[in-house]
Amino acid sequence: MTFTEIAQRVNERGLVSRPITRQGVRYIADHDPNWPTPPGQWIKAGSAWVMLWEPIEKFFSERTARGRGPVTRPAESTSEGSEPEQ
Repeated sequence: MTFTEIAQRVNERGLVSRPITRQGVRYIADHDPNWPTPPGQWIKAGSAWVMLWEPIEKFFSERTARGRGPVTRPAESTSEGSEPEQ
């Protein structure tokens, strides 16, 4: 399955709390150490990467982490009293 097909399938099967895009799936694959298929096992098919569905389905059905997580740095403060230049 490609990242696009994975996104479609996890959305259709309700394996995610909010809709996810292929970019979201790719981000998880690149950043989650628990992603079940390491890049060395991905298969190049044309311009897409493909992998087996079964381990990915299990990953999403057991996954508890959701969203971007907590903010890790304070928001930048704006200067009070400053006005935009005209």
